[in-house]
Amino acid sequence: MSDNEFSLIDKHFKGKGGHSHPFTRLAIGDDASVHGLKDGMELVVSTDSSVENVHWPHDMSLDLAADRSVCAALSDLAAMGAEAIAVWVNVMAKDKHAVKAMAKGVSRSLRRYNVELVGGDTCRSATNALSVTVAGQLPAGTAMCRNTALADDNVWLAGRVGFHALGLKQWMSGDKHGEFVHHINEITPRLAAGVHLREMGVRCCLDVSDGLLQDARHLADASGVGMDIEVTQVPEWLHLCHQVAGCEPAFEAVVHGGEDYALLFTAPASMVIPNALAVKIGTCRAGTGVHLYRDGVLCSVKKQGYLHFE
Repeated sequence: MSDNEFSLIDKHFKGKGGHSHPFTRLAIGDDASVHGLKDGMELVVSTDSSVENVHWPHDMSLDLAADRSVCAALSDLAAMGAEAIAVWVNVMAKDKHAVKAMAKGVSRSLRRYNVELVGGDTCRSATNALSVTVAGQLPAGTAMCRNTALADDNVWLAGRVGFHALGLKQWMSGDKHGEFVHHINEITPRLAAGVHLREMGVRCCLDVSDGLLQDARHLADASGVGMDIEVTQVPEWLHLCHQVAGCEPAFEAVVHGGEDYALLFTAPASMVIPNALAVKIGTCRAGTGVHLYRDGVLCSVKKQGYLHFE
């Protein structure tokens, strides 16, 4: 019997994710999945789309592209401080071989983070793409949001920025074995860090997917505060400057490069954040706007981060 969408789902998706979670009462195999939360818990849900030639290069393997897509969606849960508990994946594919390849990447990522695949769909499409919906849980009232920064908070970064942008630049230039290329293969949702920050009492956070400057502006605007960031304080700044032969290209990558999925968050000045978890890169202030400094000198920046519809 030839593969159709139903047999493809049964063969390549059903039971291929992480272990089942008590949250799920009924998973793949019916018209919808059924779920239930314990008392005192809230559900956190996000959805994300990834499209060939937009979110990944056309010459990247589809299993790797699918792995990245799931991890990018899971990062939204990390930014809220939620425990990841379920994923739904819609696969849009040019042919059944693309379905199989993307299913492999989806399964690999979900097994790596032990998250259950509870539903989704497959269909033929002129372009390979995935739509990923993720669900997480956390104690009621504890979600980290973008609108809770205060004027005297410190600004912190958990993770690195700029590395993905430099790797993508090398890949697109034909240098598939460049020093930074492996970073485009390694989208890492900082799920454990997000839960840790939330449990410490952090209440304002987002993940850096569209560039440090643009996402910092999102956080500052939502909270009604201004923000001052010292770019040289980001992790491995000097390494970047050395490897790309100067601080100008490093600055460009750090400020505008997205998809490293570091967590940008604020915390009261009295809160002690372990160095192994995050580094302080700035402060919030009364007012508006994000000011970037390099070695204490205010930088003039006109370019935005990545925008789908410029």
